[in-house]
Amino acid sequence: MSEKENKTCYRGIMFKLNKIEDQINRMSKGISELKLRFAEELDPNEEYCMDELDSQTALLESIEEMCLTSLLEREPEGDA
Repeated sequence: MSEKENKTCYRGIMFKLNKIEDQINRMSKGISELKLRFAEELDPNEEYCMDELDSQTALLESIEEMCLTSLLEREPEGDA
């Protein structure tokens, strides 16, 4: 491969990595917004069941894991 072809290939790879990074950042922002919404619904005077809170935390972590896993397992799109 010539140096010019290498640069073109690397540009394509960098472009795809930037798209992946953007998607991860959007997903992370969405997860943060969900956490804030859940936190806003909590009443400071209400008593909480720790098992329920642990369950909700595990659910959020599971959703985050599934989103990231599905993003990483996606087939590449385009010509590069």
